Amino acid sequence: MVTFCREALAVPGQTFSNLTGTYSGGLTPGYYIMNVTQSGPFALQNLYASWNGTVAGEAQFIMPQSSNVYLHGKIPPGATPGQVVEVKFTIVNSLNTVVDESRVLVRVGGESPGWTNVWTGAGTAGIAGYTRQYVGDFDGDGAEDILGVADNGWMTMFHYVNGDWQWGWSNYGSTSAGDGIHAYRNNLVVGDFDGDGRDEVLGLSSWVTMFHFDNGTWNWGWSNNGSAQDPLSSHLSGGGYPVVGNFDVVGNSGTSPVNKDELLAVNPNGWLSLFRLNAAGGWDQVWSTWGNTSHGLYLYRGKLRNGGDTNGDGQDELVGFANWATTFRYVNNDFVWNWSTGGANNLAGVGYPLGGGVVFLAGNIDHVDNKDEWFFIDTGASASWATTVDWSGTQFNWNWSNLNSSPASAAIGNWPLVSHGGTNTSYQLVRAVAGQPEFLIARRRFCNVNDMRMYRVSNPSANY
Repeated sequence: MVTFCREALAVPGQTFSNLTGTYSGGLTPGYYIMNVTQSGPFALQNLYASWNGTVAGEAQFIMPQSSNVYLHGKIPPGATPGQVVEVKFTIVNSLNTVVDESRVLVRVGGESPGWTNVWTGAGTAGIAGYTRQYVGDFDGDGAEDILGVADNGWMTMFHYVNGDWQWGWSNYGSTSAGDGIHAYRNNLVVGDFDGDGRDEVLGLSSWVTMFHFDNGTWNWGWSNNGSAQDPLSSHLSGGGYPVVGNFDVVGNSGTSPVNKDELLAVNPNGWLSLFRLNAAGGWDQVWSTWGNTSHGLYLYRGKLRNGGDTNGDGQDELVGFANWATTFRYVNNDFVWNWSTGGANNLAGVGYPLGGGVVFLAGNIDHVDNKDEWFFIDTGASASWATTVDWSGTQFNWNWSNLNSSPASAAIGNWPLVSHGGTNTSYQLVRAVAGQPEFLIARRRFCNVNDMRMYRVSNPSANY
């Protein structure tokens, strides 16, 4: 009669809380007591359960309707990863007769050195409750913010202040707040398109419209006003997608020392074109393949990404993932071949081609250089590895990995790579603190509750 949608998972010394189970409501009305016991190779600390808000072990009158059961506890510091404790829930009636027995497992997770958990959020309140999260420095203070979009239509901006994600601007559920940004909430592209040192968002819908965050709210900027003849819009139609980056650093300064980001529009029909916002507020098409299928980018049009500034020269590279992995640099008004796996079956030790569940991130995550690293993270029910690689000047080299430690644990810090029945696992990099390397945000959904955590590198002097 009591079921839990998942097992509990925590690392040694960590608390698991608000593990939610459901009582089916199958008992006849009367007084009942729920008792909680445990068995296994070690004892859970501070084990606590409640039923309808009543602590387990106390009698309460139960009506024939469903309700929740909550379980809390702590894994002792000396527990061994992989060990399991079984927690049993026994319901007895007023005659002390057992009318139901239910069980849930509490599993000890592993922890991998190299990453420190600096913030944790859970539930449906606060930033963790927002399904879509767009990262950018929208207010120009040097730290990146997160614009969250919830399933109920709320849009809220969060700033990392004093060790926590604090509430900023919000539409409070209004569809008109933010000068119309709500209509584009599910498909926003982030970049500093005008070079003012603040990121804008480009909303892609039946219209394409840019929004600026000024004077504490979002404001309407350039728009195609629904015109299908606009070159940028036509490139992004029919399955086209954008790749944003500071690809061209020659003669490309805006109104501040920060260079403008360009937008590479990639269309499956083979047209790839680079667009830049001009001084008048419109978009210039500054480069294109003009549909040429012999151009080096053509074979990679299915999966092109911003590869980051891996050599530290201030210019983003473009990386394409196809049968080969290849980087391109924008030189002399063209994207030219820079580096490639050349058909090898690995990329700095990472198996290639990448599996369908592998996440690719690019960003500066360490303190030792001004270069961006590549972060590959395995996902899914059997995920087992995560690896960072760095550009050495001639090739990419394997640096940090959870597989570097012995025994290896399938984790980034205390974040389990294995989904353990969770869904919607996602990863992002965010420069939450101005002047600091980027942090890793990991998210996963369990039983309609979101688990969201943020990590930084543990060793500031290590090369990741």
